Order: sequence, then C-alpha cells, then structure tokens
Amino acid sequence: MASNPNVEVERYKYIGGSDIPIIMGISQFKKRFDLLLEKAQLKDNDFEGNQYTEYGNVLEPKIRDFINESKKDKFKEDTLFNEEQGIRCNVDGNNGKQILEIKTTSQIHDNVDNYQVYLVQLLFYLENYGYKKGILAVYRRPEDFNEEFNQDNLQVYEIETKNYKELIERINQEVNRFKEDLEKVKENPFITEEELMPTDLVEISNNLYNLELQLKDMEMLVKKRDEFKSKLHEVMDERGLKGWEMPNGTKITNVFDAEDKEVEEEYYDEERFIAENTELHEAYHNKLAEYKETRKVVKKGRKGYIKMTFKEVSDE
Repeated sequence: MASNPNVEVERYKYIGGSDIPIIMGISQFKKRFDLLLEKAQLKDNDFEGNQYTEYGNVLEPKIRDFINESKKDKFKEDTLFNEEQGIRCNVDGNNGKQILEIKTTSQIHDNVDNYQVYLVQLLFYLENYGYKKGILAVYRRPEDFNEEFNQDNLQVYEIETKNYKELIERINQEVNRFKEDLEKVKENPFITEEELMPTDLVEISNNLYNLELQLKDMEMLVKKRDEFKSKLHEVMDERGLKGWEMPNGTKITNVFDAEDKEVEEEYYDEERFIAENTELHEAYHNKLAEYKETRKVVKKGRKGYIKMTFKEVSDE
C-alpha cells in the first residue's frame, strides 16, 4: 500500500481499490454485507495487518524500483480522491500514463486472467484515473518470507482497458449498486442482507432451495426403497417365490437372477491386419489423406449453471 498520509483518513467515506473484490463478491477475506456495515459505521474494521501485508509493504518499494529501471517515466506512489463520487484510489505507482499495481502472493497462475481479484482493483484505478494502460506486478512470496528481491519471482503483465470492457462495466455496475445499498443500510441499520437482494432473485432462490430440500428427502426415500427391494428379492429367492399378491391387491413379481453365459462375438483384429498388410494399410491412409479438408466449426462453450451448497449443520 502507498504511504500517503491520506490513506487512513476516514476510509469509511470512500470506496477504495481494495474494496472492489469484496463488492464484486470474489474476495475470500470479507463479505460484501460486512463491508456495507463498516462503511455505514455500524461495524468496526478491526484488521490491523498481518505478516503477509507486512511482507508486501517491505517488498513493494523494491519491486517498484526494479520496474522503474526500465521506465523513462518513473512510477511514484499516489492517491486520488473524488469527493463527489466517494472514490479513493491509493495506487502503488502512477507515472502520468499508467497505473502500477503490486501484489505479493503464494498463489501463482500462468494466466493473468486468473488474477481476477487483482485485476478488478487495477481496472478500477485505471477507470478513475482515465488511463488506458496499466501494469500488474505479481511477486511470488517465498515460504521463508525472504525479503531480498529476486527477479525470478516476479511476473509483470501489461494491462489494456480495451481488453476488459465487459469487466469494467460490471465493476461500475456493482460499485453503483453498492452505493445504493449503502444508503439503504444507513437509513435502516436493522436491514438484513437478504432484504438488499433483488426481490425476484430472493424468490427464485427460495423456491430452488425448497425444491432441493424435497429432492434430498426423495433421494433418501429412493435409497430406502431400493434397500427394501433388495431385501425382498433375497427373501423371495430363498423361498423360491416368483410372485405374490398383497392383501390390498398389489402384485409383487420377483425376477430371478439370470446366470452368466459364454457367447461368441465377431470382431476384427486390426492390429494383426496392420502387421500383415503394412503396405496396404499405408496406401489406404495415403489415399485417405488426399480427401482431407478443413472447415470452420463452432465449438460450443460450457453452458452456465447454478450450484447450490447447503450449510453444514453441526450435531453438537
């Protein structure tokens, strides 16, 4: 983080870059509703840093100095405030043309798009500074927290906003929705997280939840039914019963097990054919190659779906 003294000034009044992953619902450290409560001053943010943030503070200037070695326009820490919009951009580097975002982590990926949590933060900065390009510098944090800079641990990605138009639009939408929800929380401190959700979303989710519960009960019933069927099959087999009729008129039929039997099936021994007819096989493939053509086809992407995970209930 930048060392600008304004960084800690009334942070609850502003939406900052580190808030964006939380607002987008992709942060593993804090929930969106908790952030709303903090911004509304209904809950304290008691996070004071840890060994990971401290390590980042130590390595950040070293990483920035290394990147500046190859830059004519040097990156410097900077903070941008937009009082009207309630926006605060505290950046690791600004050279008047680009924004530099530095991260230290043990979670390393080959594709920059897998750093989604970092990307949305950098894109938020670029959008508010009005820049088209930025740099994401990801440094692999050693297990022993060695504070000596190692170039081999650094990944540097050139980011252009034109490649992330849809994501930027989604960031803007979620920020605006967060602001609207924040006003609702301020007006009603007792509002629940569910009450902030769109009505249709809550209704459909509740209906799905109830159906899933019913299906779980049905799955248990099907399992029990199959167990009773299996037991009845065993008992009727023992008594040699093919069927019987219950007093209520229900007929039960026992289908006896069929014995395994050996049958002959025809098949072609392709391996032996190729071994004994090498020239013929080769000639066939050469001739077939003459008819080889290419065409464009549409490869369908994976269809999206909903996954519902039930909260585990403790027996204690």
